[in-house]
Amino acid sequence: MSERREHERHLIRMFAILKFANGVTIEGQTREMSMGGAFIECETDAEFHEGDTCTVSLRIEETGETVDTEIFSTVTRRGGQGIGCQFLKINSTYYQFMGNLTDE
Repeated sequence: MSERREHERHLIRMFAILKFANGVTIEGQTREMSMGGAFIECETDAEFHEGDTCTVSLRIEETGETVDTEIFSTVTRRGGQGIGCQFLKINSTYYQFMGNLTDE
């Protein structure tokens, strides 16, 4: 079986908030992240569906600095352990953070 993912995944744990257009807000913690998305461990009993768009807010802590960033996303998977999100449009803050991981 071939790997379908086009971006390298990294095991990264950081606080995340998902905000949906219907007003639902879910707090969780990332389990793995890539340039293309993230899996966020959280409760999945809120009212949202696969395919819904949301904003993923992340608190990135690097080299003694903390930066909050938001990434427009869509839900690709939901299960008992969390939510898989595909990032639709990443910003420069997130791009730089992930780029620094691959440079190490």
